[in-house]
Amino acid sequence: MSTETIAIEKAAAALQLRLSSREQLAHLLAEAAELEHNLLCCYLYAAFSLKQPGTSELQAGEAKQVDAWRGSIMQVAMEEMTHLALIANLSVAIGVRPHFNRPNLPVAPLYHPADIVVELAPFSLDTLDHFIYLERPEGSDLPDGKSFASRREDYHRGARPGASLMPSAMDYATIGEFYAHLRACLTELANDVGETLFCGDPSMQIGPDRLDLPGMATISNLQEALAALDTIVTQGEGGASAEDSHFVRFVLIRDELAELRASSRGAETAWPAARNPLMRKPADPAIGVHINEPGAAAVLDLGNAVYALTLRLLGQAWGGQSGARLQARCTADLEAALQLMRVLGSIGQHLCTLPARLDMPGVHAGLSFTMPRATEPLVESAEAVWITERLEQILLGLRLVARSQAPLLRLVPQLEAIARRYPSNEHVGAGTKP
Repeated sequence: MSTETIAIEKAAAALQLRLSSREQLAHLLAEAAELEHNLLCCYLYAAFSLKQPGTSELQAGEAKQVDAWRGSIMQVAMEEMTHLALIANLSVAIGVRPHFNRPNLPVAPLYHPADIVVELAPFSLDTLDHFIYLERPEGSDLPDGKSFASRREDYHRGARPGASLMPSAMDYATIGEFYAHLRACLTELANDVGETLFCGDPSMQIGPDRLDLPGMATISNLQEALAALDTIVTQGEGGASAEDSHFVRFVLIRDELAELRASSRGAETAWPAARNPLMRKPADPAIGVHINEPGAAAVLDLGNAVYALTLRLLGQAWGGQSGARLQARCTADLEAALQLMRVLGSIGQHLCTLPARLDMPGVHAGLSFTMPRATEPLVESAEAVWITERLEQILLGLRLVARSQAPLLRLVPQLEAIARRYPSNEHVGAGTKP
């Protein structure tokens, strides 16, 4: 056997045994971002479906309890936003753009491992069982919610034969296990390539000084990267050790709901929001509920437009480069995105009070979080014109929809203020702070 052949075989063996590469790490970070993004939407949907204080169906004690549940779930959602932001910073730290894209909901079977079912469902004992299952610690034998378990399929990704040049996802039973894989990949690659792993531009990250979320941090080395993953796991994904972890919070809410159901007159605490609302008629009606009641369809269109612009702004906020002008622009993008999230919450809550279809009495609408196809960052020279124009279009749409949806009228001045504060090219100069 020639020296050249031996060298090639050794290189091939080393390649096949590798756990990590920059491409593999970027691939795993994209899956992490999609998981966090999907869970964020699912938790928000359940929170939106809870009835608001003052709803005639709820007595004072029930309304207080429901309000506490909503606050707890919204806090979980805020921490999911932290997780998504930490993954964005880690992505930037290794030299890739943050990944805010994801498949539309419900996520197609087998996109994630078979144990991970991602669908939009209103607040209920079954939905809470599903959230607990998703956030369960490794080694737990807790069952999934019954309606979710019935949608799982007996499938495993399995090992992939051949050299490991293409990045590949792995099987994992829990989200905590996924992060263990991600941690191992990150550590091995850092040991292999050293400091060059963190080759991204630090100015493109967003720190706690600009995004005040629990656990928010910037990342510039392996220690900080591992600390960010620890934050994610401790706060929720498989983290039962913390008293306020997502797992513990959902167990508490589930138990309180069961107790309320057993001791009260049986009042419904949530609107009967659709399971997997859809903007467009699906080829398979079993996928979800097409929202076609005119009023609800108009509000859904408005809500998804606000959501899409929020994602656009987040993508731009993580696109900053050195220079006061661009940093000021990114700060304006981030602030506008956070303000739009509040508007989105109000729209999502209102949608759950509206009928979904005339031929499905008793089923209400809900926000579908429909993804736009074009999610790539805008070029810097077009950003202000593009986003300012889109804000004006959505504001006009809100005014039109609010003519027949009176509860949305209070959002008009909020959106007007966002549009007014968002800077034009002339308003963001060197050193300017919005």
